Amino acid sequence: MFRSALISLDYTAAQGPLLDCLSDLRDMGVTRAILIHVVQVGYGQGASYGNRHMLEDWLRARAAPLRAAGLEVQVDIRAAGDVAADILQAARDHGADLIVIGSRGRSMIRGLFLGSVARAVIRLSTLPVRLEWIEATGEDGDAACARTCHGGISRVLLATDFSHQSQAAEQAAIALARLGAHVDVVHVLATGGGRIYARWPRMAQAALSYIADDIAAAGGSAEAHLVTGKPADEIARMAADRDVDLIVVGKHGQGWLESVAIGSTAAALCEIARRPVLMVPLRNDEV
Repeated sequence: MFRSALISLDYTAAQGPLLDCLSDLRDMGVTRAILIHVVQVGYGQGASYGNRHMLEDWLRARAAPLRAAGLEVQVDIRAAGDVAADILQAARDHGADLIVIGSRGRSMIRGLFLGSVARAVIRLSTLPVRLEWIEATGEDGDAACARTCHGGISRVLLATDFSHQSQAAEQAAIALARLGAHVDVVHVLATGGGRIYARWPRMAQAALSYIADDIAAAGGSAEAHLVTGKPADEIARMAADRDVDLIVVGKHGQGWLESVAIGSTAAALCEIARRPVLMVPLRNDEV
């Protein structure tokens, strides 16, 4: 489904755990990975663009687990005033069809949250984005990070609201099923927004069954789940209960994450999922 993945690294201790989680890119069809580090011009990072050789050695060392997993790996170092914009440009330059970025901010004292670079990449990307969850294990921030992945993709949770934007996510889940993953398909009947149309639960259950049938027709296995509650919370709960390796959701246009406040289901899910989330936008010819 994906052949080439651009992986953004930010030169912190958290990057070791992030890369530990990426050997399962093979389970998504990836055969080629590009490790990119973008130095923000004028920002006091631990290493500057002037230390290019040191950065290249660091990236090559970080490439080892991916090469051990059988991937072809390249490295790319850039300097930019807008890190997110340069990550997106690099994806275009390398012909990547997937972007991978860590789900963390610069400070981890208060736990995990979506950093500003990740927000911008997710908001602006026209490519699928895989958001990796990096866990803080103590109060010493970057020095205490741990992987939360399982080392493979055998179980996927597809969250759908049956909208036009969800179709690309459904196709991604079908592709993962063809590669051997079991898919749990879930729709959440949201509460708190007024009364639910009386026939909607039966309609939603039928729609879930159609998606599960499509997955089965593609040679995969699937289960359909209809639950009630707050969508992000229920999706995260089911992901934990089912111990899924990856959550797949649709990206609802380029304006879905405009502000610092978390407003959408997908954005809220990124904050609480505690496991990788794959956000899939519609292709340009589908918009």
